[in-house]
Amino acid sequence: MRRRQAINLVAIAVIAIANPIYAGSSTAEMTVTARVIARTILSVNSQPASVNVTADDILRGYVDVPQAMTFTVRSNARDGYALSFQPVNFPFSAADVEWNGQTTVVQSGNSWAASMIHPYQQGGSVGALTVRLRLAAAAEPGTYSWPVQVAANSL
Repeated sequence: MRRRQAINLVAIAVIAIANPIYAGSSTAEMTVTARVIARTILSVNSQPASVNVTADDILRGYVDVPQAMTFTVRSNARDGYALSFQPVNFPFSAADVEWNGQTTVVQSGNSWAASMIHPYQQGGSVGALTVRLRLAAAAEPGTYSWPVQVAANSL
């Protein structure tokens, strides 16, 4: 029995040496696509909690708040993003918001207004909004909650 196993092993070795075995190869094309979903993240770094309206502000009709809000926006949206503002409430009738050479007017009302468009910028953007709060006719001096709320959305 051992002799037969040895002869079989020798026969297999001789056949393997006499007839080399090659691995086959083939080629094929494959296409891979990936879709990256646009994402925009707004971080408000600072903004006032309230605004103090004085009698002089009432006479002038507005309150100026330079660099009222500082923020950072990170976005991978190749088409850029839009800053949207929530409408202002009494005693303010509107807010003139300025950033990066653009100005928009945020009115009182019920819906968000997307009005500041910013192009894609690798690494993100840092900004500061300058705000002029226009006072309603019946406004009175006092301290009021900060009226300007902002959000960022991918285009």
